[in-house]
Amino acid sequence: MGIRRHKKRTHAVLTQEEYENVPRSMVIHTGIALKNHSIGQLVKDVRNMMQPHTAIRLKERRSNKVKDFVAVSASLGVSFMMLFSQNENTGNVHFRVAKMSHGPTISFKIMEYSLCKDIARSIKSPKSLSKSSMEFQNPPLLVLSGFTNPKEAEPYEKLVITMFQNMFPPINPQSIKVNTIRRVMLVNKDKKTGLIDIRHYVIDTKLVDVSKNVRKLVTIRKKHGKKLPDLSKADDVADIILDPYAAAGFTSESEVETDAVVEVREEEEENVTKMKNKSSKTASTTPVSSAAFEDEAKAENGNEQPGLKRKKAVKLTEIGPRMKLRLEKIEEDVCDGKVLYHWKIHKTEKELSKMDKVHSVRKKQKLERKQEQKENIEKKKKKHKRKVRFAQDENKEDTEETTENVKDDTQAKSNKGNKETEEFIPLGSRDDNDDDDSDQLFDEQ
Repeated sequence: MGIRRHKKRTHAVLTQEEYENVPRSMVIHTGIALKNHSIGQLVKDVRNMMQPHTAIRLKERRSNKVKDFVAVSASLGVSFMMLFSQNENTGNVHFRVAKMSHGPTISFKIMEYSLCKDIARSIKSPKSLSKSSMEFQNPPLLVLSGFTNPKEAEPYEKLVITMFQNMFPPINPQSIKVNTIRRVMLVNKDKKTGLIDIRHYVIDTKLVDVSKNVRKLVTIRKKHGKKLPDLSKADDVADIILDPYAAAGFTSESEVETDAVVEVREEEEENVTKMKNKSSKTASTTPVSSAAFEDEAKAENGNEQPGLKRKKAVKLTEIGPRMKLRLEKIEEDVCDGKVLYHWKIHKTEKELSKMDKVHSVRKKQKLERKQEQKENIEKKKKKHKRKVRFAQDENKEDTEETTENVKDDTQAKSNKGNKETEEFIPLGSRDDNDDDDSDQLFDEQ
């Protein structure tokens, strides 16, 4: 399988500060939720929704706990953790969003949820998207609806708004490219029930001020597999451009709404701008209209972006997942600590002061435990170093003894060999006297 090609020449590279400031998320599920197949599929769908700044291929184990993910998040630069869990007794599914690595944590109860495959079945013309499609190369546009103004909202609602806003990188309307916004994440709050709906859409844009035939010719250069349409039946160019049966870019008039038509300033391609610069240098003496001069002045001052204004019809297609949430509580730390808000339990000031004292005592105990653990670890390290040194000294002594024994053995073997050579007399080295003695013995016999 080939590797995706990334443009480097024309695309701006992020600086180190911009790269570090981009919020990154981690979507996990623990406990009994690991055995539930539908929750596992929901986790995958939420990961797709949070692309590209999320761990899309993360695999959890049953032995993993929340503390393990919190410990790893600092080194990986994770700023938000989304946790799905299921209650053993009731079977209710809960969804928690935690700011790493010191909290707070917002806990929701999932009242209803729909997977991407369920939504695709319910739509007549669903979108077929993969994990590596162009729609997931940039984060979605966040739209908050039904929430009160943060200046007038209660503290808990203000915290929920800021939490959702900080989950995605901020958008600068003056510098952002319109073509990069291809998805929408809608977070809607029902004012009567207080429930929060989360939905995920894909943005489809089609030209309105161009006939259907011209639109086909324009889109051919983007889609390499398409062929040129048959223009042999047309008697005149006007038949192609002025199509009386074109429905403003869509196949039917029912799909077009006046509210959905937006005027967008398209950015010119790099090659076109280069050609324009060359032509402007050569034709510097030609007269320029006042309207064009005003547009260029506005673009230089930063009031408007350079480009061509085109009318486009915007259409949203839901791709999922879909969740209906109820806010239950807000905790101070990551899935732990003092409860800042609870939807059902309300406490008096005396009870809150008691809880503050209890939490302060717990924090002190926690710090003391951490200090003890550090001291114990340092002691163990020192003991380990002593053992290693002692073992190294013993090994040195053993090696010295073995070398001495080997030397003694080699010396003994060499001495023994010398003695054997002295005792052994070869046949050629006998004296003549010995031969005379043997002859005398034979004569006597």
